[in-house]
Amino acid sequence: MRLGILGPLRVQVGGETVAAKRPAVRHLLGALLLHSGEAPSAARVTELGWGPAGCSSGSLHTTVSRLRDWLKEECGPTATVTWDGHGYRLELPDSDDDLATYRQLVLAPRATEPTERAHELHRALDLWRGPLFADGPEWIRTDPLVRRWEESRISLALELADAALEAGKPEFALNQLEQLAAELPYDERVHARLLTILLACGRRAEALRRYDDVRRRLSEELGVSPSGALAEVHAELLREPRSARAPFHDRPKSGQLVIGSHEAIIALPEVRALLAEMRLHHPDLTIKVRHLDFVEQVTALPQGQVDVIVAYLPVPPGVPVQVIGTGSRAVAVSNNHELAGRDQLRIADLKGHKVVSLSPSVHQEYRDFWAVDPRPDGSRVDFTDDEVTNLEELFSAVALGPNITVVPAKCRDFYPRPDIAYIDVVDMAPITVALAWLPGPERPALDALVTEAARLQA
Repeated sequence: MRLGILGPLRVQVGGETVAAKRPAVRHLLGALLLHSGEAPSAARVTELGWGPAGCSSGSLHTTVSRLRDWLKEECGPTATVTWDGHGYRLELPDSDDDLATYRQLVLAPRATEPTERAHELHRALDLWRGPLFADGPEWIRTDPLVRRWEESRISLALELADAALEAGKPEFALNQLEQLAAELPYDERVHARLLTILLACGRRAEALRRYDDVRRRLSEELGVSPSGALAEVHAELLREPRSARAPFHDRPKSGQLVIGSHEAIIALPEVRALLAEMRLHHPDLTIKVRHLDFVEQVTALPQGQVDVIVAYLPVPPGVPVQVIGTGSRAVAVSNNHELAGRDQLRIADLKGHKVVSLSPSVHQEYRDFWAVDPRPDGSRVDFTDDEVTNLEELFSAVALGPNITVVPAKCRDFYPRPDIAYIDVVDMAPITVALAWLPGPERPALDALVTEAARLQA
């Protein structure tokens, strides 16, 4: 059995495609596939399957029953939907799931050799047949989880372009970028990289025609002009022709530093002060910021996506760090939670309250530290089965109640929400903000950043 949601919803049994005729059953199946290997709550299932208005519990139970009947008829007696007391889980033994496969490929370490790395990225991107759940309900396009997976696809396609250019095989990334550009007519990042690939393939005239198409579309339909990378590529297209094996993207990067920011940590005063010092003392250095979720803050460094990350400690063992600042922690709860009215809490007050679980892809020391597991009395934390990967998912899980989470106290400034209350915990150890990077050859831009950070801490 083969299951597909990276594109139109597809179920194949024995090589034959089968489809659920009832829209509600299809939407429910898509919602469960989107949470492959997980058990989303009834509230989450209704949100995905029926939209913001949701549905009655009777409609949900009826649709689940119909989906079970359809799975049994089309996929065999072992295919079903189970309820584990917390959420619904799709049980499809001996099946292949394209989203689960994609997740494994994305999280796997990348090869350092560019041609091999390009092949790895191609394998992941080839799983996509179009927008995620392309034939699903219209509200699915704005769901945070769907948008996160769509954004990961774009990131991988841009990474593929970089690897293909580095390997001197720009044509290797062409089909993927062509497909994405057709699906995302206004995404300047994708179109800029496509033009770069066309230029490197020796197709300058076609790249110029495509630029005019994008410029006209942005102007006539959005009322804006090309900016950033797209304008830079256009300037390159107007210069003297260059060898297809030496694209402009391949220029020296010693004056560039890519910083990974765990969610909004880049906005902390001590981080802003560090970046201000870098701009003052290193005006020729180009600094770019890439925002990372809980999982990406673990994978971005080994995959070469960033030079350094700004994160809350702890980080995995063996990773060098330079402390930037410290802070405190708070508990986030739903605004109608029994703890919401408290001014302060102690760790002992958290007993009996489940903590929203982070993804298992986040290293264990980090998960234990933020949950304070074990507690000072030796008891272990009772986690939910959410396995969230970013703050949006974390806050959504908390807002639904009754579960809690521990976050930096600064979240009350960065993420004020009417459905969430933040309560300081007076006896939790302080938190530390630090730069973290991987050991390697001399990198002047990174060395300058670390030196500035150490000077500010002196």
